[in-house]
Amino acid sequence: MAQPYIDVLLISDDERLCERMRHHCPPRATLQCLGSAELNQAQNLIPRQTWIDLDAAAGNNLPTTSRRVYFHSPDNPPAPDTLPPGTFIRKPPAPTTCQILWASVQEKTPAPPPPLSNAPLPAWLLQYHELDLRKLCQRLVTNLPGQLGYQNASLYLHDQARELLTLAGTTHNRDIDLIVSTRTTPQSLMVAAATETGQILHTDHVADEFFRRGLEPPPARQYNDERCLIAPLVHARQLLGVINLSGRTDDADESPDDTIQTTFNFIATALHHARTYDQASTEARVDSLTGLFNKRWMNEALNREIRRAQRYNIPLATLLIDVDGLKRINDREGHAAGDALLKHVARCISGILRQFDGAARVGGDEYVVMLPRTDLNGAQQVGHRLIEAIRSNPAVIRMTAVPVSVSVGAAEWRPGWSTEQLLTAADDAMYRAKRRGPNQLHCQTHAGEELISSRSADATQSLDPTPQRIVSLSPTEYIAPDAEQPLPGPNQCK
Repeated sequence: MAQPYIDVLLISDDERLCERMRHHCPPRATLQCLGSAELNQAQNLIPRQTWIDLDAAAGNNLPTTSRRVYFHSPDNPPAPDTLPPGTFIRKPPAPTTCQILWASVQEKTPAPPPPLSNAPLPAWLLQYHELDLRKLCQRLVTNLPGQLGYQNASLYLHDQARELLTLAGTTHNRDIDLIVSTRTTPQSLMVAAATETGQILHTDHVADEFFRRGLEPPPARQYNDERCLIAPLVHARQLLGVINLSGRTDDADESPDDTIQTTFNFIATALHHARTYDQASTEARVDSLTGLFNKRWMNEALNREIRRAQRYNIPLATLLIDVDGLKRINDREGHAAGDALLKHVARCISGILRQFDGAARVGGDEYVVMLPRTDLNGAQQVGHRLIEAIRSNPAVIRMTAVPVSVSVGAAEWRPGWSTEQLLTAADDAMYRAKRRGPNQLHCQTHAGEELISSRSADATQSLDPTPQRIVSLSPTEYIAPDAEQPLPGPNQCK
């Protein structure tokens, strides 16, 4: 009896996972769910893709497929080195992730007849089924040259809106362009291949190619052996990127042109899925109103930075910023005016950040700024810079300048603190600042027992008799940010 072909075989004992995949399954796609006790039935199926719940099955001795997806729970991390190549996804998968997985199935990649070595594509291509864009780019520049008989590679990703090719990875040990524009007349073979023909350029005499296209020849050191392969990565008639290979090895086997083209078509499809997934993941962590990150991103980022701070014994600080009087603006001018004010504050926050800082809108009128490798003194200076920037730049609402004030709380991470404890400390400091009036900054000391309170540079000192250390910074004490500088030391900030 002929074996039945199906699109996806899902092996899982998790009924919620099975139900979620059934819910997102397209009308014409076929899904077969088997529990761990039913694995013997998998031998009677020929799936195009096999999706495996690692909580139910080890992932070995299953049908050969063109793609594998591994699901795992947060408390059961996978061991990729012990499994065949595949994509690893934490449970429960987000709806966007489910849609991307089914989109790859709908391309209807033919189910390969066993054994895999008889398939038209080499088995090593399976390693490029990777939804993590960063990992995919790294694998392409690291592994692909040797697999195709070259020594070095560079990968550029195409930004269609800005018409730029941006370097995503390289193995060259020489200078290489970080950004290449595709707007003007091509000045390089890469741009010519990507924009004029869209076809793979494969040559053993690169100087002849430059002469034939009327381009200025590159320095001799760029192509020492006169051999190169330039492959535009095109999916659905859209340029996604370009791979450049050079340094042909003498013992490399020549692959037929149709096999080379099919290989790069496969890679372009993988890149399309990875970029779609990366965009969806980013959008899920961005506040749609202000363009800053959201609370989910900030929690994840602080978790990472706390682990880094603990491991390397480096400081970490946060600012919690609350916009004063937002409710009055909403009630008096409407929510559109309130939204304009929130965007204005977000722009002011973005203007003071270093390249490695992070900012998120975590509530209706609250923002958090993450300051890696910055202690409380540094956070205090950043807080004053922010207050001054907001105080001196009123928001413009309906052609009218509206003064804006904020309350800022600062806290430094203490060993043993969780993300929640760090944010709670900054939140407590912010409420103490708010009780003192507009444009106030309050800092929690490292000991966490008493607080340092300070006004903005133009404010007068409070007559509050509470014994606290009053700190005031003049504008000349602000240190301008410089994204080109290395990470500051513990006692440095902007």
